[in-house]
Amino acid sequence: MKNRAGFTLAELILSVFIFSFIAASLATIVSTTNRHMFQNYRRNVLKTNVLLSMRRVQNNLSVATRIDLPLAGARNTSLAFAVNVDQTTGCYPISAADPASWHYFCLAKDKLYYHTGPITGSGSATACGKPTPSIWCANNPISGSCYAVPSCGGTGGTLLMEHVSPFLTGALFSRHYLDGINEVDTVRVALRSLWSASASGFGASQRDINSTLDTVIRLNRSK
Repeated sequence: MKNRAGFTLAELILSVFIFSFIAASLATIVSTTNRHMFQNYRRNVLKTNVLLSMRRVQNNLSVATRIDLPLAGARNTSLAFAVNVDQTTGCYPISAADPASWHYFCLAKDKLYYHTGPITGSGSATACGKPTPSIWCANNPISGSCYAVPSCGGTGGTLLMEHVSPFLTGALFSRHYLDGINEVDTVRVALRSLWSASASGFGASQRDINSTLDTVIRLNRSK
């Protein structure tokens, strides 16, 4: 028989201990890395959605000529306005060379949706200032066929952002003096996306994410 080199029991136990320690450390590192990666991913997604939603509102509202929601001196979770339509008379188009359109932002549960469309017959309508001009939305502008929205987020609606949490006394859009709005052609837009870790079943493994944008936008024409 030949003597062969081997490991003692103490050496085997020490090796197993070291390997277990390294494996546990690697698992902790991987878990922490994944947790931070998903946290950053969610934060970036929410921040991007809020930013793009605000840009969509700004780009369209800045050229609006008529606003129906919120009412002057009020707040609302919906924003309804029209482009190239006179605020007082409802005649359209103000500029015969440009199309007239309606725009509607609304909150359904915790999601912000955007609906839009051309105003019917704007291409052949009699412009403002002409004899018997075409009139849009003369009576009760929020109901009927003026803003053709069957339901918020329904057919034709575009989802802009999720986890919406209003903070202007439950509203997203305001023309109220308590919110610093003292002119009828100005709207305060306050968008916040609040993701709750506990409500999503993550508990202490993730942190809540709060992304907020708040701005004041002036319409193209006053009321």
